[in-house]
Amino acid sequence: MDQSLINLPDYSVEYTPAPIVIKNGDGLEAAIAQYVARYQDMVVTSDTEADTKKVRAELRKLKTALDDRRKQIKRGYNQPLREFEAKVKSLEASIDMIIDPITVGLNELEVQRRDQKKQEVSDLIAEMAPNYGVEVDSIDIDPRWLNKSASHKQVVDEIGATMTTIKAAADKLADDIAMITRYATVQNVDPLPWIDQLNQGQDVQYLLSAIDNQVAQAKERQHQRDLQAQADAEHQTETSTGKVVDTDTGEVVDHTTTLKVTGSINQLTALKGYMDSIGVKYEKVAGE
Repeated sequence: MDQSLINLPDYSVEYTPAPIVIKNGDGLEAAIAQYVARYQDMVVTSDTEADTKKVRAELRKLKTALDDRRKQIKRGYNQPLREFEAKVKSLEASIDMIIDPITVGLNELEVQRRDQKKQEVSDLIAEMAPNYGVEVDSIDIDPRWLNKSASHKQVVDEIGATMTTIKAAADKLADDIAMITRYATVQNVDPLPWIDQLNQGQDVQYLLSAIDNQVAQAKERQHQRDLQAQADAEHQTETSTGKVVDTDTGEVVDHTTTLKVTGSINQLTALKGYMDSIGVKYEKVAGE
């Protein structure tokens, strides 16, 4: 296909603004000035109402005639411009018939190029990932890597820098998880909730302090329970029937304890019969 441009002929647009002249314009301006001088300070009364209306009608008639003539001149004056604009737009439309499909083709070519570049970058990431000890899925493709101006070396360098950063973050997270796990285990605390917070970006030193606080609070709660149990025991006694009675009020004190019992059906049936016989209340735990 011959892609050389067609030589256009030399062309120019001739345009000479035509003057618009009001013949006897001086006389018209003088006549209107006389009207203004005569009637601008007119006082309207009941006696002059009829004459005033006539004057207004004449003035409105003059104004309408002037405006109608202006519109007529404008239509005629604009006609050559409208014809010129229509001709130019027709020529532009003919040019657009060529420009539009070329633009579509170039856009499709750019999409194909970026898709090919994206596949090349993806292959490059897959090749480099094992060397940096990272997962392929952990690398997001930077749109800048798909630009035509991005050189192979530039893309390789930036992918390597990204992988180095990701690997360092993963190693630090693994070390932090190990530290939290060891510390929580020593403190007899479940490490999983703390590891979950770590994965969400929480600072490891903050979590170590939080574990200390949780352990301290648990110890304090247990201490308070022990003190309460000791205080209660000082005012309770067990009768010959095995019931615990508050020595201050004489009321029987009920104790609630949660147990997990494992046994055969016969054993559990016998246990149930015994608890029923001595008046022990029990209930099935939801979900069991």
